[in-house]
Amino acid sequence: MSTDSTNSPRVRLFVPMSFEGVTAAAILREVLDPNIQIDTRYVASLDFRDYEQFKGAEVTIVCGLAYMGYALPEEFYVEVDIPFQDFIHNATYGEPINGVNIVSTVNEDSDPIKDICTFLRMHPESSIIGKYTNFTANTDKMIEAVNAYRTWTWDDNSTTKVLLALYQAFYKYMPRMIKGKSLQEIVKEYAPIIKGQFDKMEDLITKKVATAQTYNVKVAGIDCILKVAFADEYINELANRLLNSESSTSPVIVCVGRTTRGSDMFSIRTRNIHAGSIAHIINKGSGKESVASVFTDVAYAKLMGNGIVTALTQYEG
Repeated sequence: MSTDSTNSPRVRLFVPMSFEGVTAAAILREVLDPNIQIDTRYVASLDFRDYEQFKGAEVTIVCGLAYMGYALPEEFYVEVDIPFQDFIHNATYGEPINGVNIVSTVNEDSDPIKDICTFLRMHPESSIIGKYTNFTANTDKMIEAVNAYRTWTWDDNSTTKVLLALYQAFYKYMPRMIKGKSLQEIVKEYAPIIKGQFDKMEDLITKKVATAQTYNVKVAGIDCILKVAFADEYINELANRLLNSESSTSPVIVCVGRTTRGSDMFSIRTRNIHAGSIAHIINKGSGKESVASVFTDVAYAKLMGNGIVTALTQYEG
């Protein structure tokens, strides 16, 4: 169904700046009527208590951002839990948001954009934007590509690889660069960029694997192999490569650190041991069976800086 922009519902989309988040924005841009204007807001996290950010939109979609179960003010429900408006929320962890007119689900086994699109496809009458959707073979491939990345089943998925390369090249502008194009047109137009990005990723991961540190550790009486590395890009890809490079039958723990504004953050991948438990042991982090994250008490740069300061101040010539 096509409509003019003056009569179409105002859509506001909240997504993280990750590959999954940016690609979700691109997918919704392709699925929804081209006359619908989407106000996309890239955020690292979302405080649902700040109800002001939801004002002015008939449709609010929160894709891949967790609600952690804290009490929500009455003003939040006055703003979003009303008939003839959509508030659609999906995340892989956290808690669902209760409400008469709120659609909120948590599914750790599927990417949020897949669940949201499944809802819009299967229940168009339950959403005011349901009648403005158009799912095609192209959008279905994109949805499955993102879900394959989320579930780490993308080794043979060429669509995932193409979208990942374009995300690395264009970042949050990727939806604009592929708008209205088929996957075949995208590959033809951006072939050199796609190849360049994959060469760059392979070179960086190879270097980071070579500098990763390996330790034999005992966790709760169980002998494990620990691999630690730092990277600013391709965090998930590096973690997956390190995990798969270990042929031992022993439990494997991979921690890939990256800098943040405060303390550093480690992304954790495991095999044959619970990642969430490892994150909790390290610094009260959390996660799922094979994927988790944890913040450290001190940033690597600060730790090294303190060591350098000590060495310099102790030097007597």
